[in-house]
Amino acid sequence: MARTSEYSGSRPSGTASRSRASDLDSNDSMHAMGSARPRGSSYSEDMQWRHAAIFGAGVALGALLGAGAALLYAPQSGEETREMLSERAHRFGGRIGERLGDARGDLGWYMRRGRRKLRRGAERGRWAGEDLADRIRRGW
Repeated sequence: MARTSEYSGSRPSGTASRSRASDLDSNDSMHAMGSARPRGSSYSEDMQWRHAAIFGAGVALGALLGAGAALLYAPQSGEETREMLSERAHRFGGRIGERLGDARGDLGWYMRRGRRKLRRGAERGRWAGEDLADRIRRGW
């Protein structure tokens, strides 16, 4: 059991009279149940814009330094880089087009297969209905 000022009126000799933060918090919360005194800081308070500004400036500075280093250490000229990026974009677009065409073909195959199965199921259902009608006419 935790020692609090309520429960420990006498202390053994040689121990210092000190209170722990948890003891104070539990006592305060027990006595403050009736009063609605807010604890901590509100979420509606303004955030510290100075810290956000410093963080944003650091991100912007890092981006500028990274872009500068990329331009300084680039193995080819700007025109060559643009041409290389254009070629890669065209190849990537071609691969996407091929994959879309494959997916379109697969979807068409699945749709044809589904229609065939549906037709066969409808035909089998019609046959079963005709068989049942024949049995009923004959009297089972």
